[in-house]
Amino acid sequence: MEKIRIVVVDDHTIVREGIEHLLATFKNVTVVGKAGDGFEAIKIAQKEKPDIMILDISMPKLRGIEAIREVKLVSPETRVIILSMYHIEEYIKQSLANGASGYLLKDSASEELNSAIRFVMQDQIYLSPAIARAIVTNWLTEPEINGTKKDGVLSTREIEVLKLLAEGYSNKEIANLLHISSKTIETHRYRIMDKLELNNFADLVKYAIKEQLIELS
Repeated sequence: MEKIRIVVVDDHTIVREGIEHLLATFKNVTVVGKAGDGFEAIKIAQKEKPDIMILDISMPKLRGIEAIREVKLVSPETRVIILSMYHIEEYIKQSLANGASGYLLKDSASEELNSAIRFVMQDQIYLSPAIARAIVTNWLTEPEINGTKKDGVLSTREIEVLKLLAEGYSNKEIANLLHISSKTIETHRYRIMDKLELNNFADLVKYAIKEQLIELS
């Protein structure tokens, strides 16, 4: 049987190494790459075409939620498992909507990660039992909003730009990272400020912290 090829993505070196050591104890599994942010993850996915990518949500430059879609574009067959400390329903929704095949909490038992790997390799969706029941119940009972986005909701690209701005990157640096023009970044910045009714850069950073788009060191 061929080994399941996995890439591990987390911005903390000790976490990446810990996951790699854990995966080494699983049958028919091998780690073919590691990355510390979303952009690195995309590059490795494009090069290695792994069977599975284990991806954290909270990372510098590009969050895991946004990275999922880009990874699936460059490597459609790669199944993405989110491994996060965040038990936030909206994060789970966005992750699955962007193409994730699984969502686990970081305090899950090692056997659960092993099970998740086997599940997603059979093209099934895996959610931690600790969150699945509550999430499904909420989804079944929540009212629909006419199928449209509410005012103030940012697009995936706008969230990417907001995160990078809040982390202190310049318009030119963000343009280089996202492969678009500085003028386009300025347009995104204006729309973000307008949608969220923010008055200045400090408000933008406060919003990013509040929504857990960036972490305080």
